[in-house]
Amino acid sequence: MNLRNFLGFSGPSIASMVLLMAAPLVMTLYLSLNRFNFKGELRYVGFENYFEILADDAFWSAFQFTLIYTVSVVISVLVLGFIVALALNKLSKKVRGIFMAATLLPFVVTPVVGTLIFSWLFQDFGYVTYLLSLIGVEIYWFSDVFESRLLIIMYGIWQVTPFAAIVFFAGLQAIPQDTLESAVLDGAHQWDQIKHVVLPALQPLILFISMICIMDAYRLFDSVAVMTGGLNATETLMYYNYRVGIVQDAVAKGSAVSVLTMVGIFVLLIPFLYLTYREQKGIRQ
Repeated sequence: MNLRNFLGFSGPSIASMVLLMAAPLVMTLYLSLNRFNFKGELRYVGFENYFEILADDAFWSAFQFTLIYTVSVVISVLVLGFIVALALNKLSKKVRGIFMAATLLPFVVTPVVGTLIFSWLFQDFGYVTYLLSLIGVEIYWFSDVFESRLLIIMYGIWQVTPFAAIVFFAGLQAIPQDTLESAVLDGAHQWDQIKHVVLPALQPLILFISMICIMDAYRLFDSVAVMTGGLNATETLMYYNYRVGIVQDAVAKGSAVSVLTMVGIFVLLIPFLYLTYREQKGIRQ
């Protein structure tokens, strides 16, 4: 395909991407370096907005919880999603569809509805809290920092695990049966098959799921807004951004938070992008 045909096919989509992504990004960077005065006029202040954000203890609390949430959810989703995928792969085709539909339910429920259901279950008068009290475990999920954070992390795991399970299941279905049978003939046990055959074959999917989960975790907002409203140190970077930029009407500072959030996401993704690059380079060679 020559350059003219390439631009003819891809030009409209490239222009749309520039308008929808590059233009807002440039505007965000511009606003983060300015500030509105009492007349509503923009005044250049350099990195003053960034310095104020970095000096705010609430920002570091939100950053800390976002990091804890991201690491906890990504690791748990990878492990649980893989276990669920293995279980689905063992089922017969007759019953697999039923269990797959049940597995997908948390993922297809809208986040606000899912968060409300989760919140009702874990309220002081909720079913989960009541069942725990029957065995002598008294937990008030919305009254303390640890319990509140744990509840939001549990919801994130519950919501995203089906996505990982379906992706892993598709990967398991793509592994040639001959490869697994050869491993069995060589004396490989179940764990040896998983360690030496299945996991290496699923490595691209592990990287893919990790990157998607990291980006999704950094955008966490709805469950925090519905469950705790940011109380008990459950503010994430997105909720902190909302509070600064919308509630406090400090658009310039909110833009600075957005830029710092994007930088944080990029830094977390660097190892996964590097591994993906190495893998693709190895395939081409």
